[in-house]
Order: sequence, then structure tokens, then C-alpha cells
Amino acid sequence: MSTVRIAGRFNGPPGSGNGGYSAGMLAAHVDAPAVSVRLRKPVPLDRDLEVVGGDLLDGETVIASAEPATLDLDVPAAPTLDEARAAQAKVPWRDRHPFPTCFGCGPGRDDGIGALLGPLDGRPEWAGVWRPDDVLPNDGTHVLPEVVWAALDCPSAQPVAPDGGPASVLGTFVAQVAQPVRLGVDHVLLAWELGREGRKAHSASAIIGPHGVCGRARAVWISIG
Repeated sequence: MSTVRIAGRFNGPPGSGNGGYSAGMLAAHVDAPAVSVRLRKPVPLDRDLEVVGGDLLDGETVIASAEPATLDLDVPAAPTLDEARAAQAKVPWRDRHPFPTCFGCGPGRDDGIGALLGPLDGRPEWAGVWRPDDVLPNDGTHVLPEVVWAALDCPSAQPVAPDGGPASVLGTFVAQVAQPVRLGVDHVLLAWELGREGRKAHSASAIIGPHGVCGRARAVWISIG
């Protein structure tokens, strides 16, 4: 039997797992370059969850489902690091964050990813700079894939809720990690809105390193505000 356990440190909204991190942990059980994960329930923390097929189970309750996917997503041209830093300096979410202790983007964390972005001048995308350090789970050289999933997740929420609200939760996440993300190296985080449908917002994100795109993702966010 395979299990997944999301430690309390890797929370998103209080009391539940960060959506991207949790999705990445489940995606590791799917043998495919790109994986689609649908989060059906808040992911419990600090207990073993069973993986059956592509389903993540808490007892008989299906928490999430994963399956191979095709990710057809063009990534816009990367801004320079200076342009991304200038955008990040605006960071509308810093003072109006709906979940300030989130592992992925919470400003109240000193052991998280800190993926806070701001709008680029003259462009529709949002951007920031991420220099991962060894406080994050890693293999000694690169952060682990589930951390990359988390770093793709949180940025994609920010352009669709530019003032920090209403609060939204991740519904479906399709991601592909193309190359590892190296510790101690500056990477551009890029995110942009794709459209809206009622309470759902569609967005995309990418992590771009010195040698090109490390990961890309599409997200569906569901407003709970």
C-alpha cells in the first residue's frame, strides 16, 4: 500500500495542506511527464493518506484524484531579473494576504517558499524572483519536485485576486516539471490570468531559470469568499 503524509509545516489555508505541495506529492505516484490533480476536499495534515490508483483517500473519502495529462501552455517571454524584482516590490498581497501562514506564499513564514509576485509594468503578467535555499526540502542540490509544484501553485492565484481577495482555493492543477530547480540560484516566477467562469478563475504559471523553463502549470481557482 502506498501512502502520502502532508506534514503540518506544508499547510495552505490553516489546518489543511498547501494545494500545490499536496498535488505534487500525489503526482509522484503517476508515471507521466504532466499530471492533472483535482483537489476534492481539504487535504488533512499529519496523518497517512492512502493512494489507490490515482486517488488519495482519507478512509473512504476521496481527497484528490490524479491522472496523466497533456499540458499545452505557451509561456510568455521571461522578464529580466531586475524587471521581476521591480514587479515583486509592489506585492499587493503582502499586507492583504488571505492565508498569511501558507507554506507557498505566506508573508508570515520564514521557512516557506515566499512566492509573492507583483504586476509587471506594461504587461499583463505578474512576476517575482525566487532564490530557493536549503530550508526547503531538497536533495542537496535541487528542491524536491513537490516544492516546485507548490512554487507553481501560489503564484497562479495572485493575478486572479490582485487585492488578496476574495479568498480562493485550488480546484484543479495541471503541472509539468521540465528541469530541476537549483538551490541558491535566482529563478523568475511568472503568472497570468487565462479567464473566468462564474466563481472559477483560470490561470497559469511558470518557473524560469538560467537555462529556460523549469516548470509550468495551469490552475483552476474557486472563490470561497
